[in-house]
Amino acid sequence: MADTLASTLVLPLVRQDPIARGVPLAQVSLLTTAYLAAIAALLTPAGRLADLMGRRALLAAGLMVFAAGAFTMAFASSWPLLVSARLAQGVAAAMMLPSALGLLLSRVGNRQRRGAAALWGAATGAGGLVAHALGGLMADGYGWRALYLPMGVTAIALLLLVAALPRTPIGERGALDVPGMLASTSAIAAAVLLLSCGGSWGWTSPATLAVAAVMVSAASLAWARARRRPEGAEQVAPLWRYPGFTWGLLTSLLYGLLAFPLLAVAPLVLRGAGMSPVGVGVALAPLSAAVMLSSTLVARAARRAGTSWTIYAGAYLSTIGLVVLYTAPHPSMGALAGLVITGAGFGFLSTTATIAGTLGVTPARYATAIGSITTARMLGGAIGPAAALAYLTSTGQDPAEGYPDVLAGGIGLSLLLGLLSLVRRIRHINGAAVTSAPPSPAALTARPGEAERLRQMLQHQRARLEAIASAAEAELARLTGPRSRNPMWAP
Repeated sequence: MADTLASTLVLPLVRQDPIARGVPLAQVSLLTTAYLAAIAALLTPAGRLADLMGRRALLAAGLMVFAAGAFTMAFASSWPLLVSARLAQGVAAAMMLPSALGLLLSRVGNRQRRGAAALWGAATGAGGLVAHALGGLMADGYGWRALYLPMGVTAIALLLLVAALPRTPIGERGALDVPGMLASTSAIAAAVLLLSCGGSWGWTSPATLAVAAVMVSAASLAWARARRRPEGAEQVAPLWRYPGFTWGLLTSLLYGLLAFPLLAVAPLVLRGAGMSPVGVGVALAPLSAAVMLSSTLVARAARRAGTSWTIYAGAYLSTIGLVVLYTAPHPSMGALAGLVITGAGFGFLSTTATIAGTLGVTPARYATAIGSITTARMLGGAIGPAAALAYLTSTGQDPAEGYPDVLAGGIGLSLLLGLLSLVRRIRHINGAAVTSAPPSPAALTARPGEAERLRQMLQHQRARLEAIASAAEAELARLTGPRSRNPMWAP
């Protein structure tokens, strides 16, 4: 998370660097969107690889690639090399995220899993807080490239500690669906490229139409292989059977679409208002602090109220915070309050999505489930900023002028998520009420399979009652036998 937010902080500075001279704003945003797109495209297969070959080994490989990408970012001398380094970091992050969280969740019991996921969410908030608090200071004093040197050094330090991590059992064996994985990766990459570069290329240009054709054909191929081979590379199909997985997946997607455009556009707005890099980081630090603090409360709230109500609370807080940001001037105390409220909502949403998506998942499938859920989040995180910056570029607005439109889109998404969580909770209550009521004859007639199961259950209960009655009669006969032979008991 520190690396992700660092890339948003450096966007205004990279635009002024000679290395990006003449590059449109939407394409400069590739430093963020290409990174997130690589994570989104590769997280699910990486999670499957972590289950198959071992999480510790994949984590070590990811840390090595991540360090190499960070040092390349610090010393790259051309724009293509800079984008390639960010892609490498995205690939590495896709290897690190599911293996690291899978290692964590595989070492705790089911009752501790909510707390572990909450600590994970708090750690991401802490990473964002470090990036906002110190990133601006480093960029202001040493240039934007200095932000990536600590990332590389930290990755190497963590690599030395991987050997101390516990081994985890290898998961279920299965072949990787390489064509399906390549198709889904190509579809995501083409979608992000289309949003980032379509405006500067021209929406009817041959390049734009070619990328759109690749996106549609690759998405169709990925969908066809998923339907034909539910047991394929990502092994996602069996996860749909776990309660809450689909809900966690949808929440993660909407959260990415909601949160990441705000994080990408806000530094541009604040820099346009005349703030220094240090001021930008300090101004956004309360958002990450609120994410960190609220994430620690999610486990207890989800256990008591359920994930639907917790997500509803997060959507409610996010809506209030975004409305305050929409109406308050920047910077001001009102904007500060809006950032804190929004950060609290983001902490609830991001952590509850992980909790809901991993409830009931077997330990051998943790990394795959986490990879799928984080894929949805990063997919939203890649598409959201690309769409927001493409909109600003196409309308000719600078970030400050178009920022209210970005906030309005976020308000709409948070309201949609709150409505979905409310509907899910109501359906759950109604479903519980129907389940607790005795089935009607019409329902049994309409569902013969359920009627057969009920008949077998009643037969089993009758057999048990007959056995109890027989045992009771035998015991009664034994107790009353002496009475029948004793004259004192005669009537």
